[in-house]
Amino acid sequence: MKKLCIFLLLSFFLIQTPPLYAYSNEMLEFICELGSKFYRQGRYSEALVEFKKALLLMPDYKPALKYIQMIQESGLEKVESAISYSPQGLSAGRSSAIKDYLDLLQIQREVILERQSIPYKSTVIPKKAIYAPRVLYLNSESLAKILQPIEIEKDTSIILIGNNIQRFLVTQPDIVYVEKKNQDELIVTGRGIGYTYLHVWDNNGRWTTEWLGMLPKPKGPTYEEMIRKEEERSRNFKLRYTFDWSSFLTGKGVSVLERSSYSWNHELNLTGQTPYGDFDSTASIRDLTDSTDLTYFTLGLSNGKLGSLEGFNIRGFDYAPNISNLTFSGTNLRGVMLYSPAFDNTLDYTAFWGREGGGRYGNLSPSLYKIKDSYLDGFNLNYSPNEQQNYKLTFMRGYGRDRDKFLNKEGYNFSNRWNFDKWGFDYEAAYDSESFAYLVNTRYTQPKLNLKIGFRDVAKEFLSMTGNGWSQGQQGVTTNLNYQPTKKLMMNANLDVYRDRLYPALDNDDRLNEDLTWYANYQLDSSTSFNLNYILQNDLGRLSQYRYQSPGFSISKTFKFIKDIHSYFNYYHQDSKNYSSPASDYINDRVFAGLRFNLIGQLYYYVNEEFNWLKETYTATRSKPNALESGLDWSHQLGKIPLWANIRFTYRDEEDTSSPLSFLSGEDYIEGYAELSYRPTNDTEIYGSSRVRNIWAENPDVTKRIEATFNAGLRYLWDTGVCWEAVGNIEGYVFKDLNSDGLRQRDEAPAEGIKIWLGKDKFQVSDRFGYYKFKGVRARKAYVTLDTSTLPSGFVLTVPVTQEASIMHGGNARIDFGITSRSEISGFIFEDTNANGEYDTKDKGIKGVSVILDDNIQRITDGTGRYSFANATTGEHTLTLDLDTLPIYYLPKTSITKKITLYEGMSYLYNIPLSRIKE
Repeated sequence: MKKLCIFLLLSFFLIQTPPLYAYSNEMLEFICELGSKFYRQGRYSEALVEFKKALLLMPDYKPALKYIQMIQESGLEKVESAISYSPQGLSAGRSSAIKDYLDLLQIQREVILERQSIPYKSTVIPKKAIYAPRVLYLNSESLAKILQPIEIEKDTSIILIGNNIQRFLVTQPDIVYVEKKNQDELIVTGRGIGYTYLHVWDNNGRWTTEWLGMLPKPKGPTYEEMIRKEEERSRNFKLRYTFDWSSFLTGKGVSVLERSSYSWNHELNLTGQTPYGDFDSTASIRDLTDSTDLTYFTLGLSNGKLGSLEGFNIRGFDYAPNISNLTFSGTNLRGVMLYSPAFDNTLDYTAFWGREGGGRYGNLSPSLYKIKDSYLDGFNLNYSPNEQQNYKLTFMRGYGRDRDKFLNKEGYNFSNRWNFDKWGFDYEAAYDSESFAYLVNTRYTQPKLNLKIGFRDVAKEFLSMTGNGWSQGQQGVTTNLNYQPTKKLMMNANLDVYRDRLYPALDNDDRLNEDLTWYANYQLDSSTSFNLNYILQNDLGRLSQYRYQSPGFSISKTFKFIKDIHSYFNYYHQDSKNYSSPASDYINDRVFAGLRFNLIGQLYYYVNEEFNWLKETYTATRSKPNALESGLDWSHQLGKIPLWANIRFTYRDEEDTSSPLSFLSGEDYIEGYAELSYRPTNDTEIYGSSRVRNIWAENPDVTKRIEATFNAGLRYLWDTGVCWEAVGNIEGYVFKDLNSDGLRQRDEAPAEGIKIWLGKDKFQVSDRFGYYKFKGVRARKAYVTLDTSTLPSGFVLTVPVTQEASIMHGGNARIDFGITSRSEISGFIFEDTNANGEYDTKDKGIKGVSVILDDNIQRITDGTGRYSFANATTGEHTLTLDLDTLPIYYLPKTSITKKITLYEGMSYLYNIPLSRIKE
């Protein structure tokens, strides 16, 4: 009877107890919902922990497995989860696990709401380490100053001090170990890696803190210390010397060789960086034979800095203005030129003046030649309001008694460019004080196609500032097409149709001229390519009438026969007709073919053959001029010493070259060439070379002779070790950037006690006004870095953590750092469908409801019912629900007014549940 009663009693309790799977299914849904929330917020390691909790209840639960796979495959897991699971042995421990998690459900819900209030900064700056104090007091003021999670290294301890601690609970004991030291103190020791929560109850209530277990900090510099950059020093002044000598001799034999010409050139170059820009100078003197002495000298400063003027270039003595248009096609001058940008580089200008005849080879020594009295000056303005538009205006003036009389004194040029996605347009107009010239171009660009069409109209009297104008007297259209339908096939065509009004044909001055060039290249494979081409010059509208056309094709092939053999074959058909000189008419079929291959080591052999089947149409004379050329060449380093040698031997035999249209010189020769180059460093070289050619006559008009050329030279670069550093100061402010614009305003408070680094070894700390200053900085550029570990809790930067400062000699560079608090008030307004007062998955967010902060700042809830006052100021606030914007069938379940005290770095979450009025 007793056993029967026990059986009936057990049966009664079993019937009344819900089955385990009922708890399991509810737990699975809840835990996965928590995990998905963490996943959407970017807290992937926490999400991974929750999904693995779900697998403790059901190892094959598909939603959890899916999220775990997405996190692990995307590399989103930043902290290895401290929870491990195994399908084996789950059955035995499943009930106890369910019980533990059921006990923690309410605590986890509260912790998640608190965790959502912690700001997460999204920035390219690596997350800073939050070093927790060795002692932490359990009170509101102390916890508000600590940014959670509290990082604790493995095998390190932190003391928690409360008020009569009654009990505590750790959600993940394998992350931290907690022991009670006395009635008011707990010792928290790091054990593993991952997140956990610690709940402590004392006389003031329950305190919940979040912890992150970490590996011990590695010894050595932190990441922030490594990214600090040293000052960029000015480069040393370097002196470069170059000497080149050449001599050419000729004669009927080696014993009677006579020098017919020689030249030598000395050049000295000095470059270096100064506080005012990059300095360069070059001086050279050149001697040709014994009668001509040419000199060159230039001096310049680029990327200049002088006060508020930056980025300018100035050059004196010999130079060539960097201007090219219809009015001025370029020339060498001796004078001065200034270039400078303005208005944030949207505009730049160039002004120059100089005497014509300057340049590297243009100025004769005053002792040998009278200086030409001819001058040019000009001004060029370049304006680019954006990347799609550009406008240029040029004015030039020429004067001097030696200036050519036919040239005009002034010239003007205007051009502009527009780009519209795939289309582009150019326009240019020039005026030489008497005549005009115009250019109009349009472009169309696709990934496989480029098309350009240009129209020109140049008056026949138009002149540039230095001579006859470009395409003088021409009126025509040019079309250029590049097309690549496949990776292997490429085609190009250029057609120019124009009328020559300067020198037109005598019989018809309106006849057009056509010039066409077309080619196509097909790359069959890495060793074989084909080429087709066609050239047409149909200039029948010019004074000297001429027509030439030439179709052709070529093949190049590399094939292997013991070794790689490179070969080619070219064929051209040429048909030339000169209506002004019929004796020059001809028809020719021309073939080139050749091979090149390696014999041994660096020794190569080559052979080329040229054949022509020539017909002189005026005299009906036929000939077959041809040439054979073969040779050996070798180049290599001699042993291990920095000495390189190059040797070449060439034999050339020309046949049947008596026709004046044979295209060949009629010279047979044997030539030898040798060169030695000694290069102990990249900046030093001494070289010498010689070439001797023995020529005998194939054509009776050719003189038998021997030619010899000798060359020698030296190149040397000397680093002087001398540099000219700028010395200046760097100063600035660290301030609380209320509007997050990175700019300091008068009403934005300073931030005191922030460490600012200059390079890796020097730092300053901002004072009570947020001010810092580095004095006597010797550098070209310096890099200033804010130490983010010294920022107040909850603050992030609104500017880059490292900023560049250009040091101005004797001046002050200004670098400010703005920081902003992530203080925020946010929450959800929702229909509380399950009447639990909490916002969960079954609740519905209400859109379009107004929430007012301090009676003057309004926010409207979004589609999820969320509102947010980002970057709210610290202090007392009043939050009010605007009932006029609430749908009439809802009533708030809490007070419509909430008093809030907001601290810096704090995110306050305030949800407003609504109940629906029953009809």
